[in-house]
Amino acid sequence: MLNKIVNLLSNIISKDTDLNSKDKAYLYFGLQLYLILMVETVILLLIAYFLNIFWPVLTAGLSFLIIRKYAGGVHLPTFNSCLIVTLVIFLGIGGLSTVIKINQIFLLVIITIVSISGFILINKYAPADTRTIPITDPELRRIYKAKAKKILTVWIFLSIAASLLFSDRLDLILSSSLGIFSQLLSTHPFFFHIIVKYLPEHN
Repeated sequence: MLNKIVNLLSNIISKDTDLNSKDKAYLYFGLQLYLILMVETVILLLIAYFLNIFWPVLTAGLSFLIIRKYAGGVHLPTFNSCLIVTLVIFLGIGGLSTVIKINQIFLLVIITIVSISGFILINKYAPADTRTIPITDPELRRIYKAKAKKILTVWIFLSIAASLLFSDRLDLILSSSLGIFSQLLSTHPFFFHIIVKYLPEHN
């Protein structure tokens, strides 16, 4: 059903424009990503609301998305697989952030771990592109990598400041840390290998 909607929208948009096959592939892929993201977001936030973990889940999701464009990462090949993994990861983060009671010192340690491992992952793997939409321009890759580093740097300072100023909302800062860490972890080749091996329709 989702693919039919994407095909319909893609045909409508490309009908009055002179797009080559490569541009049409980019258009289809982009529409598919945005549509999947919209549907997943609605489902995820509705479930999070009824589980009373709305704000931690929303915080984790936003943290994930702010760096996603520039750091890249794996893309699951089907809507169902993407939805399941999204629900497991973000509902898990939301639940974990709500259940675990942490202090400022422990949270600062987590932020430090996320920061160090994040810069290592960005340096080695970002932008982690896909086979469908590869980033072949070296200059564009350099720009994306630099922007990912800047976003992570800003996040680090904001997270440290928030953990010191808002001691009553450490759960949200923890969920943000886990959200951005899960995104950067998805740039590792191990996860691309898993997707290709166990979901062979990914291309």
